[in-house]
Amino acid sequence: MFFKTCKSYLHLVKECRSLSYDALTAHVSIVFARYMMLAVTQRCNTDDKTICELFFRLMDELDDITFSQSMRIIIDALMGVVMEYFHITEQQLEKLTASFVQRLPKYMQKALEYGSAAA
Repeated sequence: MFFKTCKSYLHLVKECRSLSYDALTAHVSIVFARYMMLAVTQRCNTDDKTICELFFRLMDELDDITFSQSMRIIIDALMGVVMEYFHITEQQLEKLTASFVQRLPKYMQKALEYGSAAA
């Protein structure tokens, strides 16, 4: 559809008669730029929601999640699986979690400590 529109309505073939590669490349680039401008204008005129507005509406729906929150979610999911498959007690699970967190890099440990203090 794109090529047909460029060829039929934007005169991709008929406007430029040059044999120079640079001239042909420039002409094709200009025709494609015209198509993009017309497509954006058409979208703005026919659609109530422009691209930017759609982006911001979608972003309003998603809450930002912090690093510590995402790590907590991962650790909780992992510990749930460990409890289910290995049938360990809560006390053993706490030791396992503490051991796991101690093996993480310091910046991750600090982020998890900060996240658990805030939660």
